Amino acid sequence: MLKPYKSSDFKLLENWVIDAALLLQFSGTDFSYPLTEHQIQDYRKTYPDRHFYIGYTLEKLPFAFGEIIPQESGYPRLARILVGEPSLRGQGLGRYFIKLLLEESQRLYKTNTVELFTWEKNYAAIRCYESVGFKFLTEKSKTMIHKGINYDIHKMIFISPPDKI
Repeated sequence: MLKPYKSSDFKLLENWVIDAALLLQFSGTDFSYPLTEHQIQDYRKTYPDRHFYIGYTLEKLPFAFGEIIPQESGYPRLARILVGEPSLRGQGLGRYFIKLLLEESQRLYKTNTVELFTWEKNYAAIRCYESVGFKFLTEKSKTMIHKGINYDIHKMIFISPPDKI
């Protein structure tokens, strides 16, 4: 189940983002550690057209956070995806959450094409994205530089037949 993020959900994020490396991996350089509610509020004020979500298991346990970003191309982009609850990782919930975000993207933007960026060394996330049907575009998209370290970022794309997400 997918629910829109509310400010009362911040405690979940605060508990899930346990260090600066994890924050960088899932959010890039838009936020700094420790993540604060003020940072989230400022981000949402700056980008009011972006949608944050919390993923819930069938038993209604919160386990993931993600964002859907509208783009000029008309294809939304998934971002800031985090299966945050450590005890629920490795159980296929990442795939479930991505599928929920794809369905929501289709509902919001009437498209069956969705994009995302991923750090080339985030192997677990890449396996998850590929298992759902995302494919790498051939060229490297960009390089993120953080504290003197280069991170190669690649774009992935998901295209499904209409009504087949």
